[in-house]
Amino acid sequence: MKNIALVISYDGSSFAGFQKQPNQRTVQGVLEDALHRLLGDKPKVSGAGRTDAGVHAIGQVVNFFTEYDLPERAYLRGLNSLLPSDVKVRQMFVASDNFQARKSATAKEYHYWLRLAETPSPIGIKAWQIYQALDLEAMALALLNFRGEHDFSAFRSTGSSVQTTVRTIYSTSYSYIGKYMVFSFTANGFLYNMVRIIMGTLLDVGLKKLLPQDIPAIIACCNREKAGRTAPPEGLYLYRVFYGGLDDCCREKGNSTIAADLFNTDLDIKGYFT
Repeated sequence: MKNIALVISYDGSSFAGFQKQPNQRTVQGVLEDALHRLLGDKPKVSGAGRTDAGVHAIGQVVNFFTEYDLPERAYLRGLNSLLPSDVKVRQMFVASDNFQARKSATAKEYHYWLRLAETPSPIGIKAWQIYQALDLEAMALALLNFRGEHDFSAFRSTGSSVQTTVRTIYSTSYSYIGKYMVFSFTANGFLYNMVRIIMGTLLDVGLKKLLPQDIPAIIACCNREKAGRTAPPEGLYLYRVFYGGLDDCCREKGNSTIAADLFNTDLDIKGYFT
């Protein structure tokens, strides 16, 4: 048996999330159907992140076991030819038998995109369309308060059971690209809707409903009602999953101080274009 790992990307707009559900179009279901056509059997696919309906991925990692020893091109060409246009395989590798896409992950990086313009765009990056003027410097300052180990109960939607609501955000970053502002969060794990609620709270800072210095108290109170709205799913992307060491995701990304080059950070977004 071979333990095959794939790095996949997908547009989540027409999926009911990653995880297979009865009578719903899901990424897992579509991928398993295509693998059945490629391999003849129907392996059980496990994903690193169970993205919700409408959430996208650039670097989702999945793994499955199969008896067939197919070359890389069978997945990058053959499997991709069987998959719909809104989900594709980017990389394939043979993993060790004990590798599990979810349990072996040491960290995940999510991005959230805002489009700051008076009119929406019909093409390009899918993002949360914001029409109001925002205090972007205040949002950048507020973002720093989410770093570190915290109980993120105030930033969790109901609907999931977890042993602990404590998570560690290793790094946050942002960049201002044309009409877009993209935020990055890398952590050892995320609660249900955690990034989307953080983004709703940051938007309140941008709209001057909250101050950057209000964030520590909101985190400390562990009260969901004190945090902002849940941002819509269309701006959220699972960008990358880390395995092994955390050196790359723990490095500072140039946002520790507010300077003239506020939005000239080294946030990595090349995965969207490769």
